[in-house]
Amino acid sequence: MMEDKKKLEPTFIGENDDLVFVVPKELFTMKLNPEQKLDPKSAKEFSKYLTGTFKGFQAANKTKYNNGNNEKTETTLEFWADFEKSAIDKGVDLIGYVPVQEGYIFKDLPIIGKNAIILGMEMKWDMIKDAPGINCGIESFRVYYELGEITIKLTEYLQDQGYRTEAHHPFGGKLLFTAHAAAANLGYMGRIGLVVTPEFGPRQRWSIITTDADIPKTKKRDFSEMEDFCESCGACIENCIGGATYDQPIHKGVGAEIITHIDRNKCIESMVTNNYCSNCLKVCPQGNNRS
Repeated sequence: MMEDKKKLEPTFIGENDDLVFVVPKELFTMKLNPEQKLDPKSAKEFSKYLTGTFKGFQAANKTKYNNGNNEKTETTLEFWADFEKSAIDKGVDLIGYVPVQEGYIFKDLPIIGKNAIILGMEMKWDMIKDAPGINCGIESFRVYYELGEITIKLTEYLQDQGYRTEAHHPFGGKLLFTAHAAAANLGYMGRIGLVVTPEFGPRQRWSIITTDADIPKTKKRDFSEMEDFCESCGACIENCIGGATYDQPIHKGVGAEIITHIDRNKCIESMVTNNYCSNCLKVCPQGNNRS
């Protein structure tokens, strides 16, 4: 029994007082506006994604208990090439690597693993372009569900290979996903705190796998032109339906500099009252009109 407890000792525990993980209760009680109606097929699909997301979130939180006596750390480039191929075949669009950013772990939450594998999945333009509306809600939870399932499967694969590993579900993990995605050079931090990528603009969801497996070096990428455009644009701020975004950033953080332009409470209120909103994803010139 003592040995089992030792194996569960975390690698890190979040210490940042300004990063507290809370799943808003409002998200569990969201309802469609009266004018929004779903046909039976879409309703069944949406229900599948909702239920699967919540179950996947719970399953991901339990993956830390499945490490047994895993102590392996060494890897090869061939190992990661096979891992990436498997991830892409399963539906992952973006993959990056970076050491766990200790300042971006949510307060008091324990993390298994010294390194982070960041996974991104596109939110399809055909669904986002109708924002605000139910299609955005369906697409959001489709990605939550599908990326969550893939994250758990890839975590189990790493565990089977002998690496101490934990899954962090896209619906809510123990780390700030955007900070890690930016640190992994998958994109840059946009004006409202969403990561903007060359592939999809802000239209992706993220998940993380933390692991003791040695990871490839973080790739270098230059986003300077995109950042300059973003700084001079401001479409996301000007077109925020819920009045939740601000031109002047909000600075906070102890041990990590967190910069955001979003009032989280107002953003969630807009999601609840405006059919999942997502208007900022729709109006971003760097993410729209793409397949």
